[in-house]
Amino acid sequence: ELLGQAWMKAEKTTKAPHIILMTRRFNDVSRLVVSELMRTPEIAKRVFIIEKWAAVADICRCLHNFNGVLQICAAFMNSSVFRLKKTWEKVSKTTKQTVDKLQVLVSADGRFRNMRDALHRCDPPCIPYLGMYLTDLSFIEEGTPNFTDEGLLNFSKMRMIAHVIREIRHFQQTPYKIQMSPKVTNYLLDEKRLMQDDELYQLSLCLEPRLSRLSTKIILPPSSFGSHGS
Repeated sequence: ELLGQAWMKAEKTTKAPHIILMTRRFNDVSRLVVSELMRTPEIAKRVFIIEKWAAVADICRCLHNFNGVLQICAAFMNSSVFRLKKTWEKVSKTTKQTVDKLQVLVSADGRFRNMRDALHRCDPPCIPYLGMYLTDLSFIEEGTPNFTDEGLLNFSKMRMIAHVIREIRHFQQTPYKIQMSPKVTNYLLDEKRLMQDDELYQLSLCLEPRLSRLSTKIILPPSSFGSHGS
């Protein structure tokens, strides 16, 4: 599934079914967090939900589940959530610091430099972010030919690909020993909780309407006129 960018081909569902499932699962968890926030009209409850998921993301970090950290951070950076300025203003300073620290950890800067450092320092069990490795493999596939100028197999390219796949396999060897909770599992897998992007953004606008530039221009002058009048 990891060879020849199979996950990007037309027949990807049959050639790379598990990669497609991982990608879909990543998006579903992010969407679950955003959906939970958008269906909560009370600002105090939204603040509680942000603080809860920030704590979950930090626990994922402690468990070396970097994929989980990024899923939740991606939800916080989603335009529907990110724009809720009044909600974020009420989030505790401690939680904001935790979120900032996690965003730095999973940032794509320097080809995910911080996450790679953390990965190489930790012992399995561990769940890396698969997208990082898919990006690596795409760079290798697109930037290096399969054959040398002499028509020989390009072994240095094959070694680079093997190195990436070996690292993925390394993290597959050690399973987590976590007791399954049916209540949590059912919640996380309940697709009925997921809303579509356009619906999420409309709800976001309802929760915290956009301040129009025109209205601020209309609101500001009266006070200045009043001062002249007096």
